[in-house]
Amino acid sequence: MEAPDEQRRGRRTLAIATLAALLCIPASAFAQSDAERIRDLERKLEQSLRVIDKLEKRVEQLERSKNAAATTAAAAPAPMAPGAPMPPAEEERIKTLERSVAQMSSGREASTALAGIPLHGFADVEYHHTTLDRPDNRRSGFALGNLDFFMTPEFGRVKMLGELNFEIESDTGEVATDLERLQIGYTFSDSFTGWAGRFHTPYGYWNNAFHHGIQIQPSATRPRFIDFEDKGGILPAHTVGLWGVGHVNTGDGSRFTYDAWLANGSRIVDGILDFNAYRDDNTNTAVGGNLGYRFGGAADGLLVGLHGLREEVDIYSGGEKLGRTRLAFGGAYYYLDMKNWESIGEYYRFRNADLSGDTGTHSSWAAFVHLGYTLADVWTPYYRWEKAALDQADPYFAAQESGRSYTRHVLGIRYLLNPNTSVQLEGNRTREILGEEKSYSELRAVLAIRF
Repeated sequence: MEAPDEQRRGRRTLAIATLAALLCIPASAFAQSDAERIRDLERKLEQSLRVIDKLEKRVEQLERSKNAAATTAAAAPAPMAPGAPMPPAEEERIKTLERSVAQMSSGREASTALAGIPLHGFADVEYHHTTLDRPDNRRSGFALGNLDFFMTPEFGRVKMLGELNFEIESDTGEVATDLERLQIGYTFSDSFTGWAGRFHTPYGYWNNAFHHGIQIQPSATRPRFIDFEDKGGILPAHTVGLWGVGHVNTGDGSRFTYDAWLANGSRIVDGILDFNAYRDDNTNTAVGGNLGYRFGGAADGLLVGLHGLREEVDIYSGGEKLGRTRLAFGGAYYYLDMKNWESIGEYYRFRNADLSGDTGTHSSWAAFVHLGYTLADVWTPYYRWEKAALDQADPYFAAQESGRSYTRHVLGIRYLLNPNTSVQLEGNRTREILGEEKSYSELRAVLAIRF
């Protein structure tokens, strides 16, 4: 027997209202923190349950009135026959509700899609003073840092990371845009993920753990010899190619971690290292690896590892190829995050070969140690020692503007205004050796955020 129209409309209204209440939940909670999102969802769930409870009571009332309506059916107007058209006003009202639900459903689907493509970013501004003489006489003043956006969508086993960075060119003052990372990956298992594209070269710990956002770094600056290529780094901080990464659990929370990559080799152009983002300029491929062990149990928070890289690098000046050298290094590193202490140490031993001249093989080394201690969860004073002893007869270092031996001491303090905002005050003293010794000091005050 067909239910009366009022009952059917009551049930339909219940379904629509319930769906609409549930659809509203994720959209409003999308941009909030986890704790705020949970509290908001709980509040909305309680509201939805109250709405459902009221509607269920209304349906019960309609069911009870069904029998009473049947006893007075003879005296009442004839009910609408099954299949008979509804009054135009009622039909339009239901269509309007259906359109509203469809729109909300579409909005929910869009929100769900966006929730799978989280957008994050970093920004910073600073005051910088240096005693180093500069040709343009820019020795102090305020400066814009980076405005960096990155997204990490995942579609089942497929994932992607894209990072777009905007910064001011120090020589021209113009805005430069750089696609810092663009990598697409596939998770084959819990122990292996393969990536293809442009990524941070995973040697040591620092370069792949901390990207272009100062707010997440333990200091206002990177160690100089592993800085980004256009900032004076002497190693390829970025790589374009294939990268495999994963871990193998060994029990008690301990595990082996590994990275292996096969990619375009680098080149040196007019004194600046270039990692060949658009195709390789020679037939030699860069090969590298990183093997680490992360302790569990009583030593939880300690990571130790070995790393290495080998590639052939062509040297250009003014569009003319001057020679070729082989970059080869191996070394060790550690990372410690335990009981308010944070420390990072990395060592690189170079064994480079001159492939186009007669200077033979050259040995050099570089290392740094960073140490910080957090007080009251917001203050972190830190110190870093850096040193690079680079053979200036090695074409790989001699061809780079920043390929000089140096020693640097860095002292700073980091204060968290909140979990997403930091203020850092940092100073360093640097001594360079290139024929004659040159020393200078720098001071930075940096305000940085992440979102």
